[in-house]
Amino acid sequence: MDRRPSSTLWLRAFIVVVVLSFVGATGFGQWQSASIDRAASQIADRIAPRIDRLAAARVEIRTLRVLLMEDLDAREDGEQGIDPHIIEESQRTMNHAFEDYLIRPSDPTEAQEFITILTAKQKLDHDVALFQADIANGDLPSAHRRLRDVALATSDLQGAITREIEREAERAQQLAVEIRHLRTRNMILAFALDVVSTGIAIAGALALLRLIRSRAKLAANHEELQEERVAELEQFAGRVAHDILSPLGTVAFALKLASQEENPVKRKQLGDRGWAALERVKRLVDGLLDFARAGAKPGPDARASIEDTISDLVAELKPFAAESSVEVTMERGAACHVACNPGVLTSLVSNLARNAVKYIGDGPEKRIMIRWAERDDVVRVEVEDTGPGLPPDIEARLFEPYARARGTNRPGIGLGLATVKRLAEAHGGRVGVRSVPGQGCTFWFELPRVEHANEEQEHSGARRTAPASAIA
Repeated sequence: MDRRPSSTLWLRAFIVVVVLSFVGATGFGQWQSASIDRAASQIADRIAPRIDRLAAARVEIRTLRVLLMEDLDAREDGEQGIDPHIIEESQRTMNHAFEDYLIRPSDPTEAQEFITILTAKQKLDHDVALFQADIANGDLPSAHRRLRDVALATSDLQGAITREIEREAERAQQLAVEIRHLRTRNMILAFALDVVSTGIAIAGALALLRLIRSRAKLAANHEELQEERVAELEQFAGRVAHDILSPLGTVAFALKLASQEENPVKRKQLGDRGWAALERVKRLVDGLLDFARAGAKPGPDARASIEDTISDLVAELKPFAAESSVEVTMERGAACHVACNPGVLTSLVSNLARNAVKYIGDGPEKRIMIRWAERDDVVRVEVEDTGPGLPPDIEARLFEPYARARGTNRPGIGLGLATVKRLAEAHGGRVGVRSVPGQGCTFWFELPRVEHANEEQEHSGARRTAPASAIA
């Protein structure tokens, strides 16, 4: 008796491991970001305001000293001195700056500097008061001597303030270096975690590939008919891996951005986008594996709603296409169903649409239109783009596996269009392309049309093929 886990269990375990690895990478990124936020908060909320207030106090100290000197000079020349209100206003401004400085958060290491600054300020206030008393009494010689004391007290206070500003600036520089170090380390570790997560995803896909091959070969030993299935499954596994890797790239990109995003709303949106792509992986794989288990032929009850499937897929493709400044739209046709399951239909349309986004080029108009129409007993689905058209060297072998245009630097292994051709023909349909150089391409496939399911089947199908955005 074969006690090995079924491919479905392997697939679920694979998806769980991938999700946990990417969630772990996101959580680690958030933990690192918290350290950066704390350091930045110290600079913004404590150090910068304190430096600002101390600098303002230092300016007012210098202004006060100048006012007192001008007041004494004017009185010694027999003129009217500086308006006392001006001197009082300068003192109030200086005192307000010190008050703001003193209410800022501090740590025990700053206590000694506080005492030095406060002692120097009290000495300055005392000398200024004695100077003003001498002025009020008309004792100019004594006021002249007091002004020298004011100058010394001013110099001491400004020196203490300068030392404190330099100490705070040094602390800000240390925090800035720490922030830069944390960001660099965060980027390196996040990249390493992404590489590990991607490695887990690839390892899971390869494990699934080996499992499918093993089970196919085991079945071939029992019945000669299964020999065809072995070859079919080997090719099919490559197509499954191809269809898995495209949305997994979206997952990796969304979660990586989420780990670096500080806005919680945008972070949730990116997380939802990643979950939606993972749900699409599951829907694709479930549908394609059902097709494979049926001997690479559609089941008798297989049916999919063209409008529902394409609507969900277009909503999912728009963020992916927007990254390349491509507009994806849908031209609604009549409500109809085709003879395949929703996962297969999703794979067909997704491969054509993503291929169009990849090769649309850099023309002035970057637009992709998806439409469908009934033609007798078939439904034709078209994906039209405004790209440069097909190069001459690729058109004849366009739908062959691993076909790639010479000189292309686009990522991919050349299985997308081969997957479309194989799936469409296995379901009794066909594929084709119309290309106009400089104006774009229209890729199409046709599938047999089927009558609508009854109401119970409709509801059951809707539950099985709920859009990823709703589930996420």
